[in-house]
Amino acid sequence: MAPFSGQYNDLEPAYAPDGSKLYFVSNRPLTAQGKVKDYDIWLVEKNAHGDWGSPVILPSPVNTSKNEFYPAVTSSGNIYFTREMPDQDEDIVVCTWNGSGYDDAVSLPAAINSNKVEFNAYIDADEQFILYTAYRREGNSGSGEIYISFKNEEGHLGTSSNLGPKINDSGLTYCPYVSPDKKYFFFTSSRWSAPPFDSKNNLKQIKTLLSSPINGWDNIYFMDASTILSKK
Repeated sequence: MAPFSGQYNDLEPAYAPDGSKLYFVSNRPLTAQGKVKDYDIWLVEKNAHGDWGSPVILPSPVNTSKNEFYPAVTSSGNIYFTREMPDQDEDIVVCTWNGSGYDDAVSLPAAINSNKVEFNAYIDADEQFILYTAYRREGNSGSGEIYISFKNEEGHLGTSSNLGPKINDSGLTYCPYVSPDKKYFFFTSSRWSAPPFDSKNNLKQIKTLLSSPINGWDNIYFMDASTILSKK
């Protein structure tokens, strides 16, 4: 366990591209005597000895009185994340790093966001493509499916493409991530692929099944990233 974690709800860690900083989401209080609060994005840096320092909360305009989730940071310092909107839906926004601080959050365009829920965005370090989950979007076969959008010749994110049934299943598919070398694509899914029982099972067998992978709860999967990056 990380030395700065373990007491509060810390989740959704994301390294800066150079590995020197770790961004994560937490409901920890601002002070040791404070109360737990909404979910915000925090930052912890490595010192000269390679040890993690003390977490600091990112300032406004990144964090607000609403919940912020799932940070993804680019080589230029821009931070993409999920924000709870005033209507209680979630959209993906970006705060651009201007060299001394963050500019105001801007919602990603209609090529990404819709009147439904979009969340869990992974952004390429050079901002050439973005992966994200759209929840209950028209045409989805599952409750939430992963889409990809590539930057076009004009420098804007183009129309999103659904990654298809090989990745998106009847369950919730989310938390996309591509390894820094672009070789592997990781995602989480609640898909159920266990075969039906061909005979009556006892309680021990059922408990074993339910505590094993592919049990209807969420599991992490990976595959060759060229499968999705070839969609450009």
